[in-house]
Amino acid sequence: MKNIKAVLLIVTVMAASAAQAQYVQDKPNVEFMFKVEAGYLHNVGNYGQPTVEATSPDIVGTGYNLNFREEAMGLNAMAGINISQDFFLGGGVGYSLCAPMRPVSFDKSSNMILAFVDMDFRPVGDTWAPMVGARVGGSYLMNPNNYGNTFTPFAEVYGGLNWFYDHALQQMDRNYHSLFVETGVQLVQGTVFIPLRVGWRW
Repeated sequence: MKNIKAVLLIVTVMAASAAQAQYVQDKPNVEFMFKVEAGYLHNVGNYGQPTVEATSPDIVGTGYNLNFREEAMGLNAMAGINISQDFFLGGGVGYSLCAPMRPVSFDKSSNMILAFVDMDFRPVGDTWAPMVGARVGGSYLMNPNNYGNTFTPFAEVYGGLNWFYDHALQQMDRNYHSLFVETGVQLVQGTVFIPLRVGWRW
């Protein structure tokens, strides 16, 4: 009887260990993650002082790095690690086309390149989950007007909502396959933007 109990105990421990190993394999603490997003950035105001005096009537601008009438359309791509299913930390690059949008005037547009550190937190949900995040980095503006090219710090805080669209993954074993929408506040190039974006993470 003692031998049978010992064998049953050993079998139970081995089965539990195998199940735990399989669970850890299916649900690792750290995974690679990628995100892409695109959207519209609404210009709500300039801040700071003029960089140079406006001495020519041909200059397009108000003395700030971006004209108050310039909105933006942007695209970001990020790669990093997903920690314990809920927290993302990584780096990203972005591109924004800044131009007057009412009416659209691409001949007076500026090109803005971003590089940044991105982090977000997503409490696990069954199908829908909220998201909060922040980005910090730098921005290089290729400006066609007489104010020239400028490099400035870049910062953003944002929030949004994830939709875990893959039914096979909605048990949150691997919870990063989702579509999301986000908005927030962005400070870049002497300008305050309100971004409105849609994105995909996998």
